[in-house]
Amino acid sequence: MSPTLCLSVRNCPLRAECIGKSDFKAITESTDKPLYDEMHERLKTPKAKRLKIQRSSTVEPVLGTLINFRGMKRIWTRGIKNANKFMIGAAIAYNIKKYMNYKVKKVKVVAMELIKEGNRSGMNIFSRFMNMVFLKKVFSEAY
Repeated sequence: MSPTLCLSVRNCPLRAECIGKSDFKAITESTDKPLYDEMHERLKTPKAKRLKIQRSSTVEPVLGTLINFRGMKRIWTRGIKNANKFMIGAAIAYNIKKYMNYKVKKVKVVAMELIKEGNRSGMNIFSRFMNMVFLKKVFSEAY
């Protein structure tokens, strides 16, 4: 602002009514307010509510885990290409960890099923275990 404009604003007779006790006037509406209003109306539709619920159960937990538990509050690279590589690497690490945990739980369940079946010889339990794992793998790949 030019000095004369600042003086005229400071000496404005309506200044106290306009800004109150603060030193500046905050503008609460932008030129894009009609677009924001339109967006908020669309978010009230049943489809938008359904998509929000779906997003909160699929995407948000992953982002929350990466940010809160994997130290990704910042991307430590420069440029869009390097940021994309960084995010792909984080996604790969997240998926590998999920895959490892999933496999471990599945093997434990199969082993517990075999132990519950009764007192059989160790070799028989091992062979039945391997057959179950092999059959599950063959059938899961066939479908």
